Amino acid sequence: MPRYPVDFTPDLRRLKSWPSMKNNLWRQPYLIELTYADNFRLVEDSIRGRNLKILEVGCGTGFMSLELARRGHDVVGIDLNEKIIRIARRTVETDPYSKNRGSIRYEVADFNKWSDIPETYDVVLFSRVLHDLPRPKKILSKAHHLLKNRGRLVCLEYAYDRIDRRAATWLYQIRRALELTGGYSSHLPEDPEEGVENILRENLYGRKEHINKFEEMRQPLEQLFVKERLSWHCYHCWDVFRDMRVPDRKRENALASLFKRMEQLLIDSGEIQPVLFRFVGTKASA
Repeated sequence: MPRYPVDFTPDLRRLKSWPSMKNNLWRQPYLIELTYADNFRLVEDSIRGRNLKILEVGCGTGFMSLELARRGHDVVGIDLNEKIIRIARRTVETDPYSKNRGSIRYEVADFNKWSDIPETYDVVLFSRVLHDLPRPKKILSKAHHLLKNRGRLVCLEYAYDRIDRRAATWLYQIRRALELTGGYSSHLPEDPEEGVENILRENLYGRKEHINKFEEMRQPLEQLFVKERLSWHCYHCWDVFRDMRVPDRKRENALASLFKRMEQLLIDSGEIQPVLFRFVGTKASA
């Protein structure tokens, strides 16, 4: 769990520098624009309609739930971590854009044990949390139960097991080049082969047992929901951004933007496998 400053405000409309937040993307506004803000745009693009009732499972510090409420939706965000829910609530309490906001409520809860009236929600959202929840089919069945008829499931998720050697090689090249120029905080092996193997090992095998692979998520998603969209997006560069330490902010911003565009180019040309997917589906009949 990262250490948050006392006055930390995770809000896409009130971005500022938090230099004390080492290894955290919130430390610089331009890193948030390339990561969390971009993910929110993917979620917003997946939702149709006005004044919807939305549930976000694993809402974290709540920035996405807050932004959805600002779009006029009524939002419930739940998360197991009491500390980050306190941050989410504090951010809402100080929101200067609350005049036309929909309702928003955060709860400290385990989704497995949490309950609400069946067929309550127009949208259930999972943003980079389903991969870390045991028994994904059970989780998604519960989401199905909570959705209204023709309700929508939006899942923005990390498929860690899809990293390939080409992606690991590209990551090593970027990290090592940054390190040699003083712009990277971690130490990497000098031998490229060893460095690439370390990245593969770290991503493929250095995981907790219950983290779900792509197929363990895809299968129940497509069994329980009628697929409307499955798309792939940049995510490898997030790890680079966390450990970047380029003193000049303009240069760091330019490098981060370049790395993201490079990753998208490599994905589009089929040179590397992407690991972040967006699944959008509607509730299938029981």
